[in-house]
Amino acid sequence: MLGALALLGGCKSTPLDVVYAADVVDAGSDADAAGAGAGGGAGASGGAGAGGAPADAGPCSMVGPGRYVLRSRANGLCLGQGAPTTVFGNPGFLLDFAADCRLPARSWQLSATATPNVFSIQNLSSGFVLDVQMAAIRDGTPVITYGENGFDNQRFEVRSRDTFASELRPQHHPQSCVSAAPDGAEITACEPTDSTQAWLLQRSDCL
Repeated sequence: MLGALALLGGCKSTPLDVVYAADVVDAGSDADAAGAGAGGGAGASGGAGAGGAPADAGPCSMVGPGRYVLRSRANGLCLGQGAPTTVFGNPGFLLDFAADCRLPARSWQLSATATPNVFSIQNLSSGFVLDVQMAAIRDGTPVITYGENGFDNQRFEVRSRDTFASELRPQHHPQSCVSAAPDGAEITACEPTDSTQAWLLQRSDCL
């Protein structure tokens, strides 16, 4: 999902309390033991194999540090890194959607921060992280990937929206949610009935 943050200073904000429908994996646990629900449009793989074995259902329905795809409930496609861009001369990437969720550009590593349920979300293709461009707060601000700088516009609370879907709230402006847009992603004011803000975080090894 950015730069020019040196101009903006360290706009650190206090995240909102997190309410989860499912248990949350402790940030210090093994990344491979963490996962997120893949229900609705995500196809609910949930670890149930040919015999419907429930052994993996827990890890696949949990949110924590680990490798995920971010599937939009609104369009059923997976968010990933798209075309290159620049911000004040520094490289970044736009976001786009694809049906093939197994591509490296569709893979995201959630890394824990000091705040529970708040993560840095790194794209595995470039190593850049999800970033709200220029730390702007207006509706329609693009979310891109950009070099990690540690500012709050690169930190996202993963908050449960229902049994399967979560919303992503940037910590520089936690009243906003990451929304699927026709050509990528942007922030808009959080609205519980807006399906474009609902993301199915599916652990990559549960695909």
